[in-house]
Amino acid sequence: MLRKGFLKPEISIYKLTPKRFWKGAIIGVGISIILSYFFNYSRESLRVITLMADLYILPEKDFRLYDLFSATLATSIAFGFTIIFWLRGRNPNIKKRYLKKFAISNSWLLTFVILMVVARFESVLHLILFDLQGYDNHLNILKDFWILLLLIPGFVYFSNWNIIRLIFRTRNWIFISVFFYCLTAFILFIATSVDREVLNQTYYFRNQERFDYIDLEFQYARQKGVFFADSTKQILRKKYAERTTNLVLDLKNSFNSDRTVSLDTLILEKIVIHNMNLHGLYFNNRDDCKDENWSYALPEELYSQILKHNINSVETKVLFDILSEQKTLFTAKEINWDEWDNYSYLERERSLFRNNLFYTTETIQSRLIQVIEKLNSDKRFEKYHHLILPDMEFNSDRGDQTHYELILTDANNTYE
Repeated sequence: MLRKGFLKPEISIYKLTPKRFWKGAIIGVGISIILSYFFNYSRESLRVITLMADLYILPEKDFRLYDLFSATLATSIAFGFTIIFWLRGRNPNIKKRYLKKFAISNSWLLTFVILMVVARFESVLHLILFDLQGYDNHLNILKDFWILLLLIPGFVYFSNWNIIRLIFRTRNWIFISVFFYCLTAFILFIATSVDREVLNQTYYFRNQERFDYIDLEFQYARQKGVFFADSTKQILRKKYAERTTNLVLDLKNSFNSDRTVSLDTLILEKIVIHNMNLHGLYFNNRDDCKDENWSYALPEELYSQILKHNINSVETKVLFDILSEQKTLFTAKEINWDEWDNYSYLERERSLFRNNLFYTTETIQSRLIQVIEKLNSDKRFEKYHHLILPDMEFNSDRGDQTHYELILTDANNTYE
C-alpha cells in the first residue's frame, strides 16, 4: 500500500502560487535577454582580438547560426533561474523539502557549469586558435561539430525539467513549455543580434588599399583574358592564413625552373609583393641562409623571365611592374613616429617592412640593384625604363647587407 504523501502533486500555477509563477517567468525572460546580449557581444568583443592577424569573418549565414545557438542557450539557462525562483522559500504544496533543496542545488550547478564551459570554449577559440597566425578555418564547428550546438541547449533545458519531475508530475506542461521556449528563443534570435559590420568595416578600412589593389589587378587580368576564382581573391585578402602563405611560396618556387612563367602567375606575384604577403612564419637567421627569408622571386629570376618573353608582350610589362614593386619595398619612405598619423596603414606597414628587410635578408638588395641597372642600360627595354627609374643606391647602413656579384647575360643567368 502506498504511504500518504508518496504520490507527487501535479504541477500547476496554483501549486506554485500565481504570484511566484509569474514573477519567475518574468525573471526568466529578463535573464534570457541579458544572457543572449552577453553571448553575442562577448563573441564580437573576442573577435576584435583577431584583428592582430586576419579578422575572423564567416559568411553571414554562419554568424546567424551562432546567434541562434546563443538565443537557445540563453533561454535554457534562464529557465534554470526560473526554476530556482519557483522552488525557493516555503511552499506547503511541496512535502519533501530535501528534494526542493536538491533541485535548487542542481539548477545552480547546471547553470554555472554550462556558463563556465561556454565562456572557456569561446575565449580559448578566439584568444588562441582564431588569432593564431596560419589559422585558416581548420576547425569548422558548424560543419564538424554542429550536433553540439543542438545538444547543449537541449541538454540544459530538459535537465531542468528532469529536476522538476523529482517534485511534481508534469503531464502536458513539458509540451506547453517547449512551445514558449521556441517562441522566446526565436524572439531573442531576431531581437538581440549584433551589428558585425562595425568591426568588418574597421578591418576593411585598415586594408582598403590592399583590397582595392587586388580588385584593380583582377580587372586588368580579365582585360587580358585571365580569370581568377573568387576563392583566389579571398586567399589574397588574407595575410597569415595557411593557404595564403602556401600560395606565396608556390609563386616563388614557380620562378626556380627554366620554364616560362604564365601571365596569371606573374599577376599574382605582383599582387603579393605589393601587399607584402609572406611565405611563412619563421625566419632563417643563419648568415648563409638569410636570403631564404625573401618571400618572392629573385631579381635575377625575373631578369631571366624578361629575356624569355617578347619585348612587347603583356608578360614583359608585368615583369617590369614586379621589379618596380620589389624596388618599392627597399626604397619605401622611413616614417618617424611623430609623423605616423599622417600616413595610411599601407604606407606605415611598408616602412616597417623595409626596415625588417635589411635585417632578414642579406644580398637581395644588391641583386635587385644590378638587375635594374642592367635593364636601364639596355635600350631594347627603353619603353619600360620609367617603371624602374631612377637606379637604386645600395644602402648598407642597416642590417647585414652585403654585395653579391651577378653575371647577367642576354642568354642566361649565371651566378658567382
